[in-house]
Amino acid sequence: MDNNMKYSIQIAMLSQLLKLNMISDKEFMAIKNELMKKYKIIMP
Repeated sequence: MDNNMKYSIQIAMLSQLLKLNMISDKEFMAIKNELMKKYKIIMP
């Protein structure tokens, strides 16, 4: 599985936690930023 797929799956799960109010917006952004670094995701 390539990095884009791994990142997409983890972001989908993370988004569900946010939607269910199990994590805060701040936690979501912090984890998302770490995942972007880990999987070398570049956003323009």
